[in-house]
Amino acid sequence: MSVESTTAPDGLCTITLNDPTRRNPIGHAARIALRAVLEQAAMDDTVRAVVLTGAGGHFSAGGDIRDQGTRSLGEHRERFAVIADMVTRLARFPKPLVAAVEGWAAGGGFSLAMACPMVVASRKARFTAAFTKIALMPDMGMLSTLPARVGPALARRILLDNRIIEASDAMEMGLVDAIADPGEAAQRAGEYALQEAATAPLPRQFMLDWFARDLSAALEFEASLQPALLNSADSAEGRAAFAEKRPPQFRGC
Repeated sequence: MSVESTTAPDGLCTITLNDPTRRNPIGHAARIALRAVLEQAAMDDTVRAVVLTGAGGHFSAGGDIRDQGTRSLGEHRERFAVIADMVTRLARFPKPLVAAVEGWAAGGGFSLAMACPMVVASRKARFTAAFTKIALMPDMGMLSTLPARVGPALARRILLDNRIIEASDAMEMGLVDAIADPGEAAQRAGEYALQEAATAPLPRQFMLDWFARDLSAALEFEASLQPALLNSADSAEGRAAFAEKRPPQFRGC
C-alpha cells in the first residue's frame, strides 16, 4: 500500500507515503489513499495529532508522471475533486498536523508539504517546484499555500525559475517552520504536533480556517486550467523528455 498509518499510545498518528523505490510519488491512487487515511484520523478519538512523512529518506518526488496524460474532461474533473478534498483536509485538519520532510519534496510533493499547517525539514531536505519543466502549472493548492508562507513575489520566482531550495534557505525564507538533524524530522514533527494538541482546539480550528480562506479559489483555478495543460502537446513532450533524460522542446501548444 502506498500510504500507511500507525498510531502510538500517546495519540500521535504517523501517516507515511510508502513507495520508497520511487521516492513516494503522489499519484491519483496515493491521493485517494491519503484522503481516506486523513478522514479516518480526523474521526478517531484516540488520535491527538498527526505527522505526515515519507519512507526511505524522501518526502515525495511529486506527481506520478506515469499516471499523467491525456484524459477526458470528466476524468480530469473527478481527479481534481479528489485533489481539492485532500488538500482542504490537510490545510484545515481538525487536529495538529505537521509535515516531516526528509530528502526531496519536489513538484506535487512540495505542494503536499505546503498544504500542511506546519513543516519540519531535515537539514538535508530539498524543495523544488518543477511544474513548468513538464509544461504544467502548480497544483494541489500551491498557488495559495506558497505565497501565504513566503509572500507573492518570492513565491512567483520559486515557481517560475524552479530553483532547488536547500533546508537552510527554506528556513530563512519561511518555507519551513523548523529544522531537524537528518533522520529526525518525523520525531521533531511529532513533538511539535503533540505540544499543539495540548492547546484549545476550537480557536486553533477557526484560525486555520482563516489562513486557508483563499485556498478554495486556487483549487478551483487549477482545476479549470490544469486539465488543458495535461492534455497539451507540450505536456506530452515534457513527460517524454523527462523519461528520456533530455531537455524538452516546448512549442506553446
